[in-house]
Amino acid sequence: MIDAPVLVALANAGRPRRPLGARQAVAEDPFERAESATRMLKPFLGRSVDAGELDGLRRLAREAGRLASSVADGTTPSPRGLNRLAAECTGRIQLRSSPAGGLEAVMLWEAGPAGAVLARRIVEELGGIEPRRLRRCARPECGLFFYDSTRSGTQRWHSEVPCGWRERQRRRRAQ
Repeated sequence: MIDAPVLVALANAGRPRRPLGARQAVAEDPFERAESATRMLKPFLGRSVDAGELDGLRRLAREAGRLASSVADGTTPSPRGLNRLAAECTGRIQLRSSPAGGLEAVMLWEAGPAGAVLARRIVEELGGIEPRRLRRCARPECGLFFYDSTRSGTQRWHSEVPCGWRERQRRRRAQ
């Protein structure tokens, strides 16, 4: 099953989160500094983020949030903004010998700005996911996005800890 880790990470970037033990939700801008953006995006990019790429990443995060919100609400979003951001990522096709002994066509992507590389990844993710599995956390105070990768497709919270735990705790106290 294909999931959408880049889309989810960028759609949730900057959204308020309440850490365990904290009384208030805290919103941090992961694109304030190149170091914080690198910490968040290095697993997807495989490299560090440059300070000059931060504005493009902010735009991409806003676009990812808009797209995730539309998909989670069951509407079809306009892909125009995402396609515009991904346009800076260029690729070329190359013919190679395959390990099985035949020939195969392989798409090679040129390194580009971080925003364009990640926008291309989001295009691929959105083209391969089941839209009904992209959801918002069911805990009203949370609202983070997640991709339900459970077999039954019934996941309700973005994470068992803290949201699942807090929701069950609230229900027990209400009884």
